[in-house]
Amino acid sequence: MSSENTSLFSGRVTAGRTTFFIDLRQAVNDRFYISITESRRISDSGFDQNRIFLFEENLEEIGSMIAKASEDLKLAVDKRGELPQDGSSGKYERSGKTWTEEEEDILRDEFSKGTERDEIALLLKRSTYAITLRLEKMELIEAPKEEKAAVS
Repeated sequence: MSSENTSLFSGRVTAGRTTFFIDLRQAVNDRFYISITESRRISDSGFDQNRIFLFEENLEEIGSMIAKASEDLKLAVDKRGELPQDGSSGKYERSGKTWTEEEEDILRDEFSKGTERDEIALLLKRSTYAITLRLEKMELIEAPKEEKAAVS
């Protein structure tokens, strides 16, 4: 039995600022395991890393769950269809983007006219939830009591 882990396979997948390292190793007790490391750049000089270990005795069950999730993912993608080329999800293409003064003016005007929130959401290409949160932030509606207590 050696005093260090032996690497039998190493692979790497890069996805944006995140890199996944997948390694098959043999432990000092001669058991096999897969280690998956997620490494995400958080600054010019630093990375945040998370690691999981899949041990040989659990590999069959975990592998079948991953295979099932992959099949379901492929079916969901086929059902959804292609995403727009710009990478946006289409309906909520402004999701996660900073609100502009123009958007806030439209929101204020439409809300004062009595336009339903889902209609405003479609107009501004944001979710109804995002519209509600922005209305609260602009103090055009009051946040529910339990949320106000949690924020304070």
